[in-house]
Amino acid sequence: MPKRALILANGEPPKKSLLQSLVKQADIFVCADGGANAALKLGLKPDAIVGDMDSIHAETRSKFQRVPMHEVFDENSTDLEKVIMWTIKQHYEHITVAGTAGKRLDHTVGNLGVLAKFYPDAIITFIDNLGELDYVGHERTFESPLHTVVSLIPLTKCEGVTTKGLEYALENDSLEIGVREGTSNVVVSNPVVITVKKGNLLLYKLRP
Repeated sequence: MPKRALILANGEPPKKSLLQSLVKQADIFVCADGGANAALKLGLKPDAIVGDMDSIHAETRSKFQRVPMHEVFDENSTDLEKVIMWTIKQHYEHITVAGTAGKRLDHTVGNLGVLAKFYPDAIITFIDNLGELDYVGHERTFESPLHTVVSLIPLTKCEGVTTKGLEYALENDSLEIGVREGTSNVVVSNPVVITVKKGNLLLYKLRP
């Protein structure tokens, strides 16, 4: 079976009950630098901490002194990119990331790029309290309860977008931020199939 990793980034963490559930489902729980501060507040102990360590508090370092800390200095990558690259090198193929949004808006927007950047080396899913965000690739097929709200978010200009199973169907259409987005569509039949000829498309599903 594919090895599954959970990463807690340094944004706003999800509620404790959700994070506890995600930890139980993962084979390893890793914090991206300052994400360790949130883990400490929530009473959760990571298996490793990765980053340049400029955001982790002294108290967190002390409490987690037995947790392996992997310092990575690379001015050309963010802490989230550092921890994802480290996790991929440890041969984890499915990576769930929490705490990617909130706090600084530039960090939130910048984090979205990793979904496409590391595909297909890893299947990465962003989780928040309301739902989950994935990279579509050229084709994505999934099943979801009827009336589930989904949004198609074009990270770049996306051409040849076709959907099956959604209320507002697309047929070889284009999506582009600032021109036409695909916000708040609804699942009406299963399976849902999304195909993209060109571009980086993200899929956000609200949790039922």
